[in-house]
Amino acid sequence: MSSLRISITPSRRAAARFISRTRRALQKALLEEERKSGLTQSDIARKIDVHRSVISRELRGTKDISLGRIGELAWAMGRVPQLDFVEPQAVTGSNIGLGFEDSSLRTHTSSSEGTFAPATDEMLKTSLRAL
Repeated sequence: MSSLRISITPSRRAAARFISRTRRALQKALLEEERKSGLTQSDIARKIDVHRSVISRELRGTKDISLGRIGELAWAMGRVPQLDFVEPQAVTGSNIGLGFEDSSLRTHTSSSEGTFAPATDEMLKTSLRAL
């Protein structure tokens, strides 16, 4: 009997984790704006002239998202996207290898008024249930 073995290259794993962190930052920013000013996915969709379902699929991860769309979403939320390339950090006891320790690459959302503290995991889970 053979077993199923899935092999993911280190570069693909790094890309997937980056995409995941980016989506999560967008979700957190939307949650913060929703609580602050009542902004909805429908509002964002109208601002960038797409259907709300497109926004939902991109934020949930069922549709690929481009850098251009990230910029549009940030603009629609009144935010400025930020990307940093940092030196890798070794993480003792980690199973994800060199350079992918979440705290060193943690994404914070920001607006023209400054950086906001990240939303809690519970806030994010509650928001994602609504998607």
